[in-house]
Amino acid sequence: MNIKEKFKNIELNKSLKGLTTFKVGGGSKYYLEILDIEELQSCVKYCNDNKIEFLVLGWASNVLISDNGFDGLIIKLKNQEIKIQDSFISVSAGTSLSNFLQFTLDNNFIGAEFLAGIPGTLGGAIYGNAGIPNKSISDILESALCVSKKGKILEIKKENCKFSYRNSIFKENKYIIYSAKIILDYGDTNISKELVKKSILERNLKQPIEYPSAGSFFKNVKITDELKNNLKDFDVSIFEKSGIIPAGFLIEKAQLKGFEVGGAKVSEKHANFLINYKNATAGDIYNLSKKVEEVIFEKYKIKLEPEVQLIGKF
Repeated sequence: MNIKEKFKNIELNKSLKGLTTFKVGGGSKYYLEILDIEELQSCVKYCNDNKIEFLVLGWASNVLISDNGFDGLIIKLKNQEIKIQDSFISVSAGTSLSNFLQFTLDNNFIGAEFLAGIPGTLGGAIYGNAGIPNKSISDILESALCVSKKGKILEIKKENCKFSYRNSIFKENKYIIYSAKIILDYGDTNISKELVKKSILERNLKQPIEYPSAGSFFKNVKITDELKNNLKDFDVSIFEKSGIIPAGFLIEKAQLKGFEVGGAKVSEKHANFLINYKNATAGDIYNLSKKVEEVIFEKYKIKLEPEVQLIGKF
């Protein structure tokens, strides 16, 4: 049975450009929107049996898709259900973080305020352990229901998720997260609502929201004695408590703000944002990222790692 017969609503040669926050990239050979975990499991098994590469695309807020596109199947999880169950909140992976946060505030839960202004879906956030310097999605997770790359349905408890900075077992093993159980406390959300408003306002002031981007492009860098020695001309003591140096700090010190490649630019507002400034191609953004990596390594002997997932061939 061919893929079109197996999945009636599958789309062929689907343009992905409009689905990404970068607003660049080519198309996908196959594109399928899925609502339930049984269909997801069936899809993964079909792809394995027929040697079709597959990938889940959430809000596409942390990806850079090649201009050559993706020669496989893009899966889009459409279920966005949120409900309170016993002592936890059950949330579908396709739910946007903004909708989830609003749900918590509307239902008197506190502890998810740190998600304010972070783009993407809950599934994507868990996959990459998204968060802010002092808190991540792993801090409020109880467990995640997922489908392994071999098509097995698994529920993985937080303690087995191998969470680390912007990483998880899901990312390492390419598991597809379908839903999650979140643990939050009940409380007075008036302060929470003010914190959320303040956080979003600050983000809007500091980040180039007027241009397409994928948020912070590079991972922050762990402080080591060698790194401090390489940066001896700068005062990095303010970062000692967090244990990391923001990638944006390094890029700014290297005087790369405003640096352009084609239609892509290092934002003058936030140095760790690579923006689609002027009808950029995915290649422009990729080449700009490589130039930033090259300069930072030449100046400080630091190898920046992309936080953004690269999809396709560049």
